[in-house]
Amino acid sequence: MKKQQLILLLAALAVTGGAALWKNSQRTSAIGKPPGEIGQLILEGFNATDVASLTVKDTKGEITIERKDGKWVVPARDGFPANVTAVNELNDNAGALKISEIQKVGDSRFGQLKLKKPGDGGTEEETGTQVSYRDTAGKEIMAFTAGKTLSPDEKPAAFDMGNGSPKSQYIKVAGKDGFVFKARDGFTRLETDVKNWLDKDSFFKVEKIKSVAVTGAAPEENWKVSRESETGELKLDNPAAGEEFDATKASPVSSAFSYVQFSDILPAADAAKAAMDKPLRTAIIETFEGYTYIIKVGAAEGDNHYMSVTVDGKFAETRTPPEPKEKDKPAETEEEKKKADEAFATALTAKKKKLTDEQAIQSRIFIIAKSSLDPILKKRPDFMKDKPAPGSTPVDVKPPLPPEPTPGKKIEAVTPPISVEIPKKDN
Repeated sequence: MKKQQLILLLAALAVTGGAALWKNSQRTSAIGKPPGEIGQLILEGFNATDVASLTVKDTKGEITIERKDGKWVVPARDGFPANVTAVNELNDNAGALKISEIQKVGDSRFGQLKLKKPGDGGTEEETGTQVSYRDTAGKEIMAFTAGKTLSPDEKPAAFDMGNGSPKSQYIKVAGKDGFVFKARDGFTRLETDVKNWLDKDSFFKVEKIKSVAVTGAAPEENWKVSRESETGELKLDNPAAGEEFDATKASPVSSAFSYVQFSDILPAADAAKAAMDKPLRTAIIETFEGYTYIIKVGAAEGDNHYMSVTVDGKFAETRTPPEPKEKDKPAETEEEKKKADEAFATALTAKKKKLTDEQAIQSRIFIIAKSSLDPILKKRPDFMKDKPAPGSTPVDVKPPLPPEPTPGKKIEAVTPPISVEIPKKDN
């Protein structure tokens, strides 16, 4: 390439570059300086450890979560423990939001991006989910509105210059008016239903049932079953004359409240509606480990019931060593005794912790599905064997077998005589 040609090429590049810079300068001047750059965090400076409370609000409602004594709780449910996984998921998502695009958008377009604030008069399709964070003094330290999410195959709005990245979501940050961010990856879950923010693991679990005694208003609602070992069959206490107990029908009682969950908690201010002073059933459950649960079933609410539980426990504080297998010989070596004592101490500590955890919830009134309460809502006749209908043959009755032949006696088959009519001959 000749020197003169090189000079002309460089001059052309300079003109083109200058034009691009001028065009970008004009665009920046028109929209204002963008509050961030591609790839940067949208919530710059956000630190979840500074958060003392948070509120999530949408057109359906709002939920506030607070940090109390180092733990997240739900004020709307009298400070019941919050679902830590849900809280951490929200905070982690918020702190990880990255800019994939910045747009200058007027108020008239917020509805198209589902970025109107709750309460601003927008429809559900136009209104986003507002999240605000506050410090220990109640001062707001960060707030934003999460709007429309673009699926991989969805085309962006006409004024959207991006390509609609998978899971991308529009975010409007408080204090950065006039600008809308498109997050590279938006929120996986944002909701305001209080039930879904409660820690469902903060409940009780009954294991190794020894006996269940149920009382109700009607005589047929009173019954007690028990068993002698953890794997034994339940038996009815004090059966009345004519009662035939069916252990198979009672088998669900042996695992009552082993894997049950509550759906919600009744606030203390509404306790009267549960009618716990006049329970439909009261069940006393004793376990082989020394726990005693008193469960009261209150009024119904649709397919659910209100329910309360109190827990007590009595545990052996010392281990009883086994009997010697041989006379004048210890039942355990020193090493075996040490291991057994350590295992006993560990188990005792776990039992006491379980008791403390479960006693922490015994002032609550839970809302629980009726199906979960079925084992203690059953009536005494429900455990009895089915009786055959009058005139029917019991299923277990078999027809009598023919008599066995006498040994040594010859059995002969006798054919009855056959009558044969001989036709008359024609004359």
